[in-house]
Amino acid sequence: MTKAYRVRLRAGLLWLALALVSVLGFLLFSLFKTGAGFPLDDGWIHQVFARNLAQLGEFSYNPGQPVAGSTSPLWTLLLVPGYWLSGFHMAWTYMLGLLFLALSAGESFRLAAFLSRRQAVAVAAALFTVFDWRLVWAGASGMETLLFTYGTLLLARLYLTRYPLNSTVKEARPALGRIPIPLALGLVGGFLTLVRPEGMTLLGLVALDAGWRSRREIHSLLKFWGWLVLGWLLPVLPYFIFNYALSGSLLPTTFGAKVSGYADFSPGGILNFLGAALFQIFLAGPLVFLLPGLLFCIPFLRAKKLDGRGLVWPLALLALYAVRLPVTYQHARYLMPVIPFLAVYGAVGGREFLEALKKFKLPRLAYFGPWILALVYVLWWALGAISYQFDVKLINDEQVRVATWLAQNTPETATVATHDIGAIGYFSGRTVVDTAGLVSPAFVPIVRDQAAILAKLQALKVDYFALLPNWYPDLYAQLSGQQAPVFQAQETYLAQFGEKNMTVFKLR
Repeated sequence: MTKAYRVRLRAGLLWLALALVSVLGFLLFSLFKTGAGFPLDDGWIHQVFARNLAQLGEFSYNPGQPVAGSTSPLWTLLLVPGYWLSGFHMAWTYMLGLLFLALSAGESFRLAAFLSRRQAVAVAAALFTVFDWRLVWAGASGMETLLFTYGTLLLARLYLTRYPLNSTVKEARPALGRIPIPLALGLVGGFLTLVRPEGMTLLGLVALDAGWRSRREIHSLLKFWGWLVLGWLLPVLPYFIFNYALSGSLLPTTFGAKVSGYADFSPGGILNFLGAALFQIFLAGPLVFLLPGLLFCIPFLRAKKLDGRGLVWPLALLALYAVRLPVTYQHARYLMPVIPFLAVYGAVGGREFLEALKKFKLPRLAYFGPWILALVYVLWWALGAISYQFDVKLINDEQVRVATWLAQNTPETATVATHDIGAIGYFSGRTVVDTAGLVSPAFVPIVRDQAAILAKLQALKVDYFALLPNWYPDLYAQLSGQQAPVFQAQETYLAQFGEKNMTVFKLR
């Protein structure tokens, strides 16, 4: 074992240990106060797909009905081993989350080390990643968020280190073993697309950057692009064929449902999204204290002393969601993958900020600054644990409780319609009709038309309808006027947020 390998192994074990502490703290706090669970319903959607794949050998939501309803088939595959042992699926899912948090911290370390050439800066970037409460939340959420985060960091780091600033594709550093660098980049981009479709955007940025800097070397550029496309197609082509065969679209039905159903594409809606997104990224977590470091990067970027290409991805992802899906969702979970990139540059510029404080004769502030920042991260991590516990409680009290009632009080042949299909699909054991269109594409064109939704459910002869009243206020009022709900959760704390408990109506 070489010295370099031993150093990397020890560093990897360190990030793994810190990720274990970070995620386990969230889990234990939630377990003692609420019980096990996930902080959003979508985590249970992945579990349904994984369970059916493990037990039935099919990619379906309702058994026997294959569907192109997952935006993250690679995450589904990784969840499958959790069902090889009875009762192991939750532990396995949490283990994957903390593993990819550790791997993301490791990539943050390597990227910061490349950009700054200073180990202390790299360590800081890794710590900012492993203890940012949003990323810890994601690690315990049952979602693919950190797998996607790790993939984007890996792809960016491979490209930036193999094709340094001002180099061309003809001047690449050595290949990865026997694999040409552009082929490796394409493969990583392909697997990243299988985690989330927007992963292809980052690979597109790589292709565009290489094209601009190598525009006078057409032969080398075409070879680079050829390897890149080949590597990307190898993992994604079967996925696209599967989606097209089932739905007539290369992308999963989930993508179309979210785009058509939840977004406000008016100028005001997009501006509101940008404001909410920037608030969630910078002000809803400790990243706001890295803003001085980010600002101190600017002169080095202008002087081309610092490679700023890693900052293009956060801007591109924000712009992509602004024009395609301007909704932040829980704690802006779709934008969480940009946090490590901002933390890396915040750490790189933060060192220069501390040096500037010393020059301005503020050595004490320069000395205590890192300790204050560490305290801020710890305090925000503790607040994040409280937020995580509340989110898990909310899902358990509403969706899981409704699903348990359905399992105990409805016929096994009953059909249940709902807009939150995760926990209900997992725990009820009933056939699910998805009014949000994620696994029932017929609802995508009418996802906002409440009258059309009810007419469709009646035409399909659906037996029960479980809904959050604030999602479908007109339907809730109409059904309540016709009959009393057969079940409604009785938690009182939702009233302070202007929400009502999830309700079940019998349609026939």
